[in-house]
Amino acid sequence: MKKKIIAIILGLAMGTSLFVPSLVEAQTLANTYTVVAGDTLGGIAKTYNVTIDSLKRWNGLTSDIIKIGQTLKLNIVHTVVAGDTLWGISRLYGTTVDAIMKQNNLTTSTLKIGQELLIEGVISTASVQTTTPTAPTTTTSQNVTHTVVSGDTLWGLSVKYKTTVDSIMKLNNLTSTTLKIGQVLVISGTVQAPAPTSVAPVVQTVNYKVVSGDNLWNIATRYGTTMDTIMKSNMLVSNILMPNQILTIPVNSTQIVKPVGITMMKAKVNSTYGDIYTWENAMRLWTVGTQGTLKDLGTSKTFNVKYMGGSNHSDVEPLTLTDTNVMKSIYGSWSWSNDHKRPMVLYFAKGGVNYQMAVSLTAMPHGVETIPNNGFDGHTDMYFYNSLGHSDPVIDQVHQANVLKANGQ
Repeated sequence: MKKKIIAIILGLAMGTSLFVPSLVEAQTLANTYTVVAGDTLGGIAKTYNVTIDSLKRWNGLTSDIIKIGQTLKLNIVHTVVAGDTLWGISRLYGTTVDAIMKQNNLTTSTLKIGQELLIEGVISTASVQTTTPTAPTTTTSQNVTHTVVSGDTLWGLSVKYKTTVDSIMKLNNLTSTTLKIGQVLVISGTVQAPAPTSVAPVVQTVNYKVVSGDNLWNIATRYGTTMDTIMKSNMLVSNILMPNQILTIPVNSTQIVKPVGITMMKAKVNSTYGDIYTWENAMRLWTVGTQGTLKDLGTSKTFNVKYMGGSNHSDVEPLTLTDTNVMKSIYGSWSWSNDHKRPMVLYFAKGGVNYQMAVSLTAMPHGVETIPNNGFDGHTDMYFYNSLGHSDPVIDQVHQANVLKANGQ
């Protein structure tokens, strides 16, 4: 009979051993100020060269009254997600494409998922600096027509004709920054000075190693942040944590940061193979709940798997009955024997990056399962470099050699 997990609950009990985290620094554009005794909204606005109305609008304030310990936003920052465009973001915040591009020193309208854009406000909190921007200059011209050729962009045209992207879009009733070769545009406009450059604030982070009994709630409480912040900062797809998993956590902040200290051990020989990541580094990217595709090095057959748990190595399950059948066609039968440990390449995406890692897979269903009706009675074991066994926590030399083969060695 299949064993099934309905829920996995991590205990709240904390271990008694003391963990001393190592502090590192990460940068983010989002910026806040914590009110201290004697502060006034007008004083804070003057210090950071913003208006009282802006501070009230950014923080949803209906009066000038503030409280000691209150956290105030000093800017509005937008983090790019799939499908975002500068035009759509400008409409969302009631601003213009040009304002966003100048505010962030952009030279192209191309955006990257996870990119942070400053919409309004100031950046630096470490030291407040007063910048005197160059007075805007304007240049008038008669309307001209331009026929779009290969390589043209609205930004490039705005620079060439000394106008703005928004001016071109409004003059031609455009709702998208996409241009077509042969399209005729009417162009006229003015030039505005670029926004002064600023220094991004520093957010203190800690790299914390999960111990048995930890969960996102108690870790977030300990470091003055939120569960959501930890999940987004570490690109987690599940709230299930594994002992020895390392998390990068912003201290006393809810700003999203990037994971610190993830390193590759050895790059693949060529595109046929996978990069070597030690298990300690791999489990920061290949986190519980992540799905990927395995390619058998010997047959080049592929099938899909999901990481369902495991702290010494990755316990995985084939996603579907089709995936199980492909797996069985590779192995022939299920077994713990060494000849049923095969070098493979794991493909998956995380944080907008495509990863290709060298691994070794055993073909023996056992233990609990979380995916019903996949024809696989339990889960099986996938090893990265320096992965250990669960019941016998030592390095398996066959798996270790297979990982090297999957790297092209």
